[in-house]
Amino acid sequence: MAKLYLIRHGETDYNKTYRFQGQTDIPLNEAGRAQAELLARYFREIPLDGLYCSSLGRAVETARAIGRVQGLEPVSVDAFRELNFGAWEGRNSEDIQKRDAREWKEFFASPADTVLPGGESMTDVQRRAYPALRKILEQHPQGQVAVVAHGGILRVLICTMLGMNLNRTWHLHVGNASVTCFYYWGNSYTLEFANLSYYLDRPSLELKL
Repeated sequence: MAKLYLIRHGETDYNKTYRFQGQTDIPLNEAGRAQAELLARYFREIPLDGLYCSSLGRAVETARAIGRVQGLEPVSVDAFRELNFGAWEGRNSEDIQKRDAREWKEFFASPADTVLPGGESMTDVQRRAYPALRKILEQHPQGQVAVVAHGGILRVLICTMLGMNLNRTWHLHVGNASVTCFYYWGNSYTLEFANLSYYLDRPSLELKL
C-alpha cells in the first residue's frame, strides 16, 4: 500500500480575476508563491519518494517549492497540463456566461462530453491524464508520491479514482495549493482526505522567519 498526494498549484492572477487559463502558461502571482512556500512547509514532515507535475509553469513553480524541502527535482509530465479551454482561455467567467450562455450551461451540466470550441471535454482529459498517473503509481508501488497539477485535471483524476461519473467533476472543490490524499494498491484507491489547506491560514509573517 502507498500514498498519493494530489496538489493544485498556487494562485495566479487569472485565478484571482476568475479568468479561464487552461493551457495558457500563466505564472504564480505573489500570493501564489507564498502559498507554494506554505505548502512546502506542510511537506517538510512527509517524505516523498516521487514528485511529478504538469509542465505548465504555475505547476512547475509550485512543485519546485516542495522539491526544495524534499531534495527532489520534480518530473514534468505533459499529460497533466490543464484542460484546454480553447476559445474561453483568457476570458472572464462572467463574460462567458453572458456571451456564450448555451455553451456555458452545457459545459457545466455535461462536462464529460461537452467539447469547448477549440478545446477539450473532461473525457478527453481523462484519456490522457489517468494513464499517465497509472504509469507513475506502477513505478511507486510503495512509499509516497505527489503530483502537482490543475483544478480540472485533479477533479477528473479524483472522479476516476472514486468511480464517479465525469459529469460530477464540477461538484468537487479543489482550491489553490490544496492537497487531496489517496491510499492506493494496484487499481484500488481509498480517499483519506480532500481539499486540505489549513496550512494556508498561517500568518504571512511566518514566511519571513
